Amino acid sequence: MFLSESKLFLYDEIDSTNNEAQRLLESIESFPFWVVANKQTSGRGRKNRYWESLEGNFMGTFVIKINIEKSLTPQISFVTSVALKDTVNSFIKKINNIDIKLKWPNDLIINDAKCAGILIESLRSEEKGNEILAIGIGVNLINSPSNTSFKASNLMKEMKLNITRDDFLEKLNKNLIEYLNLWEKGKNFKKILKEWLKVAYKMNENISIILPDGKKLKGTFTGLDDQGGLILSQNNKETVFYAAEIYDRLIS
Repeated sequence: MFLSESKLFLYDEIDSTNNEAQRLLESIESFPFWVVANKQTSGRGRKNRYWESLEGNFMGTFVIKINIEKSLTPQISFVTSVALKDTVNSFIKKINNIDIKLKWPNDLIINDAKCAGILIESLRSEEKGNEILAIGIGVNLINSPSNTSFKASNLMKEMKLNITRDDFLEKLNKNLIEYLNLWEKGKNFKKILKEWLKVAYKMNENISIILPDGKKLKGTFTGLDDQGGLILSQNNKETVFYAAEIYDRLIS
């Protein structure tokens, strides 16, 4: 059970919140805790890609200590995605024409543009199955990068709302802890997947994906298996992928 109280380490500028989380393990013994920065000089996303960390946006890492099998770690990406979606929804109120989706495996999409991303990293494996994990979260609150592989935007542009970093953190902390407790170390992962699938980006549509080896495939995104793998239908045959990335346009 995760409690709602989370210690906060706030920085004006650091290399990356995930890196600082790793360094803090030398002196921190109580979990969970947040590492948040106004600016990152070496922010990164999946596959060690550079994440442009523009001031005014949310850059944070939530560090947890949890006793689970390593094979369950990828599930936390879905847990975090659903918590992130609920956090954004909490600011919308009665705004119309806002289309919020979750792009497999760990991006938040608003009106077909990426506005947030998640990076889960293992900081340390301890005895008796304890894992210390960093849940890195980047949200474009008021600024968005250019020249990205997938169209990017920000919450101010898409929702016409000026959301402060601190207000966003307060609600995100609450939602993330609630969903981690609901997930219950994988026992209720089906409930998490059910919530995720309600807002799945490109569900039952034709998509293009790129595999880790660079191979590109296209087919119909028909759902997720019970471990969160993407099910791609091609010529009436379904294949499950656990490592891939959805393109924002169909390949020829």
